[in-house]
Amino acid sequence: MLLAENRAVQYVRMSTDMQRHSIAIQAEAIALYAARRGLTIVRTYEDAGRSGVTIDGRSALQTLISDVRSGTADFRTILIYDVSRWGRFQDTDESAYYEFICRSNGVAVEYCAEQFSNDGSLTTTILKNLKRAMAGEYSRELSAKVFAGQAKAVRNGFHRGSTPGYGLRRCLIEDGSAQRTILKLGQRKRLSTDRTILVPGPAEEIEVVDRIYSLFIDQKFSLSRIARLLNEEGIANVAQRQWNDVSVREVLSNEKYIGSAQFNKTSRKLGAPSRKNFRSEWVEKIGAFEGIVSKERFRQAREQLVYNARAYRDSELLDALTAIWCSRGRISAALIDSIPVMPRVNTYKEHFGGLAAAYQMIGYAPPFRRGRSPQARIVIMSQISAKLKAEGCQVEWHSGSSQMLINQELVLAVVAGCATPGCGKNQWQIKRSAWAKPDILVAARVHDQVSTVVEDYLFIPLLFLANESWLTISRKRLQRMEAFRSPTLDPLLALCSRERIGLVNAPHT
Repeated sequence: MLLAENRAVQYVRMSTDMQRHSIAIQAEAIALYAARRGLTIVRTYEDAGRSGVTIDGRSALQTLISDVRSGTADFRTILIYDVSRWGRFQDTDESAYYEFICRSNGVAVEYCAEQFSNDGSLTTTILKNLKRAMAGEYSRELSAKVFAGQAKAVRNGFHRGSTPGYGLRRCLIEDGSAQRTILKLGQRKRLSTDRTILVPGPAEEIEVVDRIYSLFIDQKFSLSRIARLLNEEGIANVAQRQWNDVSVREVLSNEKYIGSAQFNKTSRKLGAPSRKNFRSEWVEKIGAFEGIVSKERFRQAREQLVYNARAYRDSELLDALTAIWCSRGRISAALIDSIPVMPRVNTYKEHFGGLAAAYQMIGYAPPFRRGRSPQARIVIMSQISAKLKAEGCQVEWHSGSSQMLINQELVLAVVAGCATPGCGKNQWQIKRSAWAKPDILVAARVHDQVSTVVEDYLFIPLLFLANESWLTISRKRLQRMEAFRSPTLDPLLALCSRERIGLVNAPHT
């Protein structure tokens, strides 16, 4: 049986900036070191393609430290190629800390390619700390050199990055050659010395970009409305996914669409948190590429984005709603989004929690929510009450309330919603704070705005809704809520019947 003292593990790491210290070279040197000292390598912890400046992302090292800390490690030695493979930590104390954890748990750390033995002597301690400092300094110098090289390439008009953007493509310019090749999406350069520029993409994509600008600038569509329109037409974005506000904004705001090469808009150096940089810190080349959007249209889009994002006072928002009401005689989400000078619907949601709250503040009663909707709810609640009473349940409810008390114990809240709302979104929202803590929400979906015929019911325990949160019932979510869905009231009648039986059979005190 192999003694624990003879059992060792190896930790190997290769970052993209140190190809000369490949995993195979490290493993070969470690194996020779182990053979000379009678050690048997029983396990390998490998972090391939991982930077050594922090422990974040280095899952193998994290696992190794965790195994050592557990106290159940079946080895007594960790073999590493050199000090830099353990890590290029910017704080040398961090490197020493992880080694101290190992040593305090009875596990030695050996650096196989170093010229000193890690025996804890004064000379070893000095040399090891010097090596740690040199390893950290190497990363800092390398980072500065890489940044300088990337910045120079951008100033010379080259594109840095893998994603060209919708309507654009990367064109490969090979080093020392006039040959140019259009790269496919996701295709990499062959050599690190090759450079890329951006060129106009397929004509159909350029037409979509022009259309996005037209919808946003000329027709005053919101970002979400543009995304929804493109998705309904089956047009995929640059990542071959559905459009959203972010991807639409990228087309409207990124200066590469007017031919500018930009770099260092955000930075994350040596494991530090990512941060947005000031414009003065950017590296850019104006007119580096052939733009597919005119500078005038881009300027108009930017001004519209700034206008849409400006901070509104509550009084401004309410005055704008009142103006629509007075001029049009009604208000709706679709009408708000169709008026160019109006704030977007999302702005009202951010300020007031929703349009309903804003309506209430100006005294406006929507025809469906304040008119036919309560009428439909009253009819439906009357039907529910009658069927519960027919089952022998006690029902306390008056027509002015949206709640009813069953068997003096179970509280139901009832809402009626249209399965196909007039706004065309086919979704409606329920807020948890709208009722005084009912037990079950009964959401009755009627066919249209004038109908009281229920298509189906959703019996939702409100413990699934956090306080002050919204539940949006849409086509997609409706499919995930099948467990709560029923075409009849039978599940509710069965539940209340059991409640009634429980009360009747309850012992008297």
